[in-house]
Amino acid sequence: MKVVFRSKDFASVDGSGFGFNHRRPMANPWQYQGRVQHRQWQGTYECEWEQGENKGRQPELLWIVRGDARLFGLAAGLKSKGFTVEVEQD
Repeated sequence: MKVVFRSKDFASVDGSGFGFNHRRPMANPWQYQGRVQHRQWQGTYECEWEQGENKGRQPELLWIVRGDARLFGLAAGLKSKGFTVEVEQD
């Protein structure tokens, strides 16, 4: 299962209490990966800065979290904090 969402910065996700940690850079610039470790769900994530088609808009972080069906709890929590979340089956 895959949970996809966007944020304006790292702090809004890191400080949310959802268990995002161990962020480290990937091979390409501005891409990161890490783990999600929470007592109710676990998974791995990748995130990267993306620039929308509108160059005047503030760039956002695109987050992709992979794990099992327990990530439905993460998706619900993110929605409750105001994030727009998509849930996809792998």
